[in-house]
Amino acid sequence: MHQRQDVGIRISSLYRQQQLAIGILDLSSKEELIDSLKWYTANMSNSIYVITLQTRIDEEDWQAMFPDVNFIIFKQPATTGEYINAFADECYATYFLVVRTDCTLIAFEGEHLMALMAEKNHPAIITPVMISSSLEVLPTLRAPYINGRQVDPMSFTPSVDTDEEEQNLYPVMQLGLYDRALFQRLRSYDTLISGEFYQAMDFGVRCFLLGYKIITTRSLALQFPKRLSIIEDRSLCDGSDRFYTKAMSIRRIAGKNVIEKWKPYVDKEVLNEEVKKKQMLLQKTDFFTLMKNWKTKDSAEEEPEKQ
Repeated sequence: MHQRQDVGIRISSLYRQQQLAIGILDLSSKEELIDSLKWYTANMSNSIYVITLQTRIDEEDWQAMFPDVNFIIFKQPATTGEYINAFADECYATYFLVVRTDCTLIAFEGEHLMALMAEKNHPAIITPVMISSSLEVLPTLRAPYINGRQVDPMSFTPSVDTDEEEQNLYPVMQLGLYDRALFQRLRSYDTLISGEFYQAMDFGVRCFLLGYKIITTRSLALQFPKRLSIIEDRSLCDGSDRFYTKAMSIRRIAGKNVIEKWKPYVDKEVLNEEVKKKQMLLQKTDFFTLMKNWKTKDSAEEEPEKQ
């Protein structure tokens, strides 16, 4: 459902790419969606998209209430990654920001964020500092770590005292500011992975293995008015073998990529069709080197917080 606008304007807009689009994941109450749309339409001049379900929405009512908002409507529930992939396909902007109806945008320093994204080696995603309902900074920085045979990232609290950017292994809750072209060049979220944690980690690790980065900065911040914490479901899910096959099957030895299966988590089809034929030619490092060289501010003195 596109925003109501003159056909001539729509046609001309195809020839000029917008800088930023905002995608709102409709994941809470109708009242919170209305409050979110009122705030974003009043305070942000960018194109706004709502990603929602058909059962949640009445086309005529919503178009009448918010004629300048676009709606991406799914017939059936899907993974968060699938929602974001659809938004990236539809928005035609250079960058896109993903938020949720149960959080409030409390910091968006556009000039600084756009400057970071304009750098030569800019991040694939800028992830937000997240604030709880009690105004505490949540530990949403993730660092690579292996526990037995499973990847079990460590958690740290981002610094809000300086403008320094900090590395983040993946976007928690898949929220953040994305480079749309790079997101799609990296083949977006893997929708055959059903769990949000593994889906997000799959994309984040893929960024780093292929030579890109993800950062967190206080220039982008979200508050959750009804959450004291963020708890991830890190249990194995349908498709988690896909993550392990892509993340762990390549070891970089003496500057060359070598296949080593990460048993027992091996998807043979992914190994043969994606890792051996495509990823092996492009991968710049391996997970073990990434873990060894990972730098987290004050991590030597700070005891990591497990989530």
